[in-house]
Amino acid sequence: MVDHDLRDFESQNPMYLDTVPNAKHPEEPVFAMVGTGPLCENPGLPVTMVCQKCKCEIETRSSSCGRVECPQCWGTWARRAAERAAARTWGAFEAGVSQHHPRHITFDIDTVDWKQAKQKALDFGFTGGLLVIHPWRIKPSYQAELAELADKLKVNRYEAWRRSGLGMDALLWSPHVHAICYGKGIPIKQGTHDYEYKMIRKLNSLDAVQGVAFYVLSHTFTPLTANHRAYRYFGICSPQKLKPDWVGQVSDLLRCPNCGFPMVFEGSNECKEVSTYTARGWHEVIKIPGVKVPGSGGRKKQIIPTPEPFYAWDIAV
Repeated sequence: MVDHDLRDFESQNPMYLDTVPNAKHPEEPVFAMVGTGPLCENPGLPVTMVCQKCKCEIETRSSSCGRVECPQCWGTWARRAAERAAARTWGAFEAGVSQHHPRHITFDIDTVDWKQAKQKALDFGFTGGLLVIHPWRIKPSYQAELAELADKLKVNRYEAWRRSGLGMDALLWSPHVHAICYGKGIPIKQGTHDYEYKMIRKLNSLDAVQGVAFYVLSHTFTPLTANHRAYRYFGICSPQKLKPDWVGQVSDLLRCPNCGFPMVFEGSNECKEVSTYTARGWHEVIKIPGVKVPGSGGRKKQIIPTPEPFYAWDIAV
């Protein structure tokens, strides 16, 4: 088709240009949203749990493959990851490294880059915490539709998106970071229109940290390899600066996310027992300048003080 014929076609068919797909960001095809891969062979049956105190209902499954990419079982992966991430993040407060509770903030980045995310959080004046990168946002044209569906299904907007079948057409490539972090942060001038970071809220308990961690992990990207993680720590919460004396699994009853009361299977008084990741005895690692060791050829040995041992049987279950 020659140029003038193409111009004639466009003038007679004004919708022609709208059918041309939007150009993708070069990074976008590399990443996949949590819970958007192949369904496992045995995703289990849905099981409704009810809180006898506040009547809240949640849906669990009779079995789970625990794979991050499974559309039905991704929640098991997110719950386990949130337990570990929340334990370490809240551990800084338990260890006395910070006298203030962590806060949930968000800010934009140029690309999916962990180094940039960490550096930007530090530049904003935050001293450490948990980072989760989100490559996408919901397009404004789909927000009302997905909010209505989420309200109907009693799930968050991104789980509503997963169930809607809309696919990636409803998402906009827009890398940003959610952080649960410590530190006051640089002040934002009142009335300024320059977006730097947004303070969402303070988190006053381990449960609150775990709830936000689960939410932000529910719509991040699937780790690119088996050895990668969907989240990172920085500053005072990094594994080199904060350690527990004991980690393990502790049994408890499944509890209501709203009031903490034990939940029961729908139509019965039977509770569900679950195992949760637990870490105790958090302490700051203080590195003391090394001393010369005789016979080491002048090399220095670094001495790191170790606190009193903490045993599993010290925990009241």
